[in-house]
Amino acid sequence: MSKRKNKGKPKSSLLRKNRIQIPKKYISIAVVAFCLFIIGGGVYNILESPNSMVTLSSNSFSFLHPYTNEQTSTEGYVVMLVDSFLIVGLYMTYRSTQIAYNRQAANRWLMFGIVLIIIGFGGNYALLRIKASVL
Repeated sequence: MSKRKNKGKPKSSLLRKNRIQIPKKYISIAVVAFCLFIIGGGVYNILESPNSMVTLSSNSFSFLHPYTNEQTSTEGYVVMLVDSFLIVGLYMTYRSTQIAYNRQAANRWLMFGIVLIIIGFGGNYALLRIKASVL
């Protein structure tokens, strides 16, 4: 007969004591931040290390790269910021549906969310239009 060293406790309960419990809220925030980093071209900024400004043919400077398949680092950060407005706006509109007991607060969350969504889409559209006109 072999003796058990952990005195009857299952092995899995011993492993659970050493695990760090991270709240799901922080994990979801980290996943959203990582997605914004990827969408904004963070990997391109790290691998290529583009300039923050480019010189155009008329000897002027621009924060937007004239070609659609390239970007400056500043352009990537602006895209991340504008997309974060969009994500926060979507969250605020979702949050407005959770506040059923206070209609005034729900309407406020909804209006601010819609404004941020419009800023997000409008900002992305404006960046694309400005980028197309730089060339």
